[in-house]
Amino acid sequence: MNIGPRNKISQARKHRRHSTWKTINLKKLTNKYQTTKCPQCGANMLAHRVCPVCGYYNGKQVVTIKTKSKNDVIDA
Repeated sequence: MNIGPRNKISQARKHRRHSTWKTINLKKLTNKYQTTKCPQCGANMLAHRVCPVCGYYNGKQVVTIKTKSKNDVIDA
């Protein structure tokens, strides 16, 4: 019989655990599957997916990419 969690998990611990999910899984996918070069920017990306660097797929910009600097925004 499961009663529930014994102790509260702090927000910092929860956010730290969830923040690494995307980078860890992307590394696992790139090690497992063959990557291709993006025709727009030349970055490595998984085949048949949107480029995570420039946001292009099949010659069209599909996703808006925001960079860390406030001046650079790539619009879709």
